[in-house]
Amino acid sequence: MGHVFVNIEVGHPDGGDLIGLPEVLVDTGATHTVLPESILYQIHVEPKVFVNIGLVGQEQVKWGIGQANIRIAGQQQTWACPVYFCPDEEYLLGATTLEAFGLLVDPSENVLLPKSVRARPI
Repeated sequence: MGHVFVNIEVGHPDGGDLIGLPEVLVDTGATHTVLPESILYQIHVEPKVFVNIGLVGQEQVKWGIGQANIRIAGQQQTWACPVYFCPDEEYLLGATTLEAFGLLVDPSENVLLPKSVRARPI
């Protein structure tokens, strides 16, 4: 099983232009989407709250959480998605964003699929 990368666009929750972010890693193990704080501040997204994050091999750090508009493959929701403000150049598309868009990961093809194509459980 490989990694799934997608191109997304991100913008301020109140509207306006979105900027393109190529090669964002889809991480189904991450609850929320994680983007560099430099990108989020560039589009005037501000943290609403701060939380302690435990990173492997490091002490806990404090990251902001805000909201941003996200567009995936030309599709955009009418609500903003939660995003974590990462001090590094991390680009992860998390589970809450996938759910908001109704998307699943196809690990055999390394692509995103709409939930509607999922087979029913037996």
